[in-house]
Amino acid sequence: MGYTNDDIYHIKVIVYHWFLESVSERKIWGGEVMETIINGTMIRWARERARLSPEELAEKCKTNLETVHKWESGERAITVTNAKHLAKLALIPYGLLFADNPPEEKIPIADYRTQGSAGIRRPSPELLETIDDARLKQGWYREYLISEEFSPHDYIGKFDTDADPECVAQEIKHVLGVDDTEYYGCKDWEQAFSYLINHAEDAGITVIVNSTLKNNTHRPLDVEEFRGFVLSDSYAPLVFINGKDAKAARMFTLIHEIAHLFIGESGVCDDTIAGTGAVPQEQWCNQVAAEFLTPKDRFLQLWKEGESADSNLDSIRLRLKVSRLVAIFRAYQLNLISYGEKQELVSSEMTRIAAMKKKQRDTEGGPDHYVIKRFKTGRNLALAVISEVKANRMLYRDAFHLLGVKNIEGLNTFAGTLGY
Repeated sequence: MGYTNDDIYHIKVIVYHWFLESVSERKIWGGEVMETIINGTMIRWARERARLSPEELAEKCKTNLETVHKWESGERAITVTNAKHLAKLALIPYGLLFADNPPEEKIPIADYRTQGSAGIRRPSPELLETIDDARLKQGWYREYLISEEFSPHDYIGKFDTDADPECVAQEIKHVLGVDDTEYYGCKDWEQAFSYLINHAEDAGITVIVNSTLKNNTHRPLDVEEFRGFVLSDSYAPLVFINGKDAKAARMFTLIHEIAHLFIGESGVCDDTIAGTGAVPQEQWCNQVAAEFLTPKDRFLQLWKEGESADSNLDSIRLRLKVSRLVAIFRAYQLNLISYGEKQELVSSEMTRIAAMKKKQRDTEGGPDHYVIKRFKTGRNLALAVISEVKANRMLYRDAFHLLGVKNIEGLNTFAGTLGY
């Protein structure tokens, strides 16, 4: 596997840093490390990348606001200790701070996120690192599958957005082997989500669900930034779901991202149902997910004439294991509620969701335990890694990195949860 231009750039920066650190740091014998040469533009870029205000950086570095301003203006050199702390906060190699100018950072896959008139905000380091980690896992797994002479999946890129969403939804059910009776018989959202993930894995799709950057509980993933992303590949397709999202919403995101695989497109998305200005691919994938999770015949069968829209929507979201928003939009599509009713119901639901998110932030107790326990690493990928390391065809160090475990004991415990 060759190096990209970005890889070469980062290697040069790190080598450059080694040189600079040896000649530019001023040390006091018996004292602390003093200033180092980093230009203010890089300090400001790193702070903004970490999404910190000057005041917040001052607090984290245990200094004052004036000092931070002088770092960024070039009037005062930043200490090595604070520079290394800043690099850690910004999730960048320390050596990168010694570059003359900030690198141009772009999401390496299509960006389907929509933020209305505000535009798409700069991707967070958590999002960029999460995508990079998923691509690393996918790259290893792809090579493993090819070396084991697995065949590529013929459903990747099988359709385009001109295809009938209802037909594609049925094809996804066929490929995943989903049985409606079994699925709708699941007792709750967690069981239904597990059912869909297991069937997706059976079909060769790696599904990762996490609410933090790898195992770093101090780096939560922002559901307002993205709900999920998909990495299309004929051998090792991968779907990532932001575990910070509501349980019912995860189901829709999962099928939405799988729909992307059926048109062979990678991408990252934020709002999979409420956004009205979505690009055509997103609108089509939304429709496929709606047809999959809320089939027209079943939806109409559950809708009771004479009952209020509220009562019907509550019943349907529980029976079909979807969010209330999905139920509202589907009811409107099927002409069961008027446009005015839809707008009023959506407004009310968005207010409720905002209040719920505020309550969750105020009582934040860590990531979803269920997500941690079951889905932080794709099942098939994890089993392949464990198999390789147990057969002495892979270094434990590499296995720890791919699985996010710290030692052999952790690996063995993880293997046990998978029945290995």
